Amino acid sequence: MEWLVTIHSVWRWAVLIAAIGALALAIASYLGSREWDGLSDRSTLIFTIVVDIQVLVGVLVWLFSDRGNGDAFLTWIHPGLMLVAAGLAHAGRAISQRVEGSKAKGQRATLFFAGSLVLMLIGIPLASWPL
Repeated sequence: MEWLVTIHSVWRWAVLIAAIGALALAIASYLGSREWDGLSDRSTLIFTIVVDIQVLVGVLVWLFSDRGNGDAFLTWIHPGLMLVAAGLAHAGRAISQRVEGSKAKGQRATLFFAGSLVLMLIGIPLASWPL
């Protein structure tokens, strides 16, 4: 089971890199410094796929962990926040695909991806921060 926790811990860096990349391209489109193009669209897809993999591994960790250890944050708050963050990432991708225009796509993606990233950062246990 420890290997699942290790994968979950290491994969968070892929999530962070994908989130920053997708958010940077979305902000650039929203501000008008670049058009929403194939790269922007692919970055949103990569972000949601990477998040989905993290959620899958996280659910496996949660299912096979000892939830009776009294740590309410790891048992309920962390998984809940991360599921909402994944939902925001997917909503941002879906909504940004449906609107017309680079600025509108960038605006929607920026709003949802920023919300998703903030929730992910809030949901990371303090003991996991590399300080």
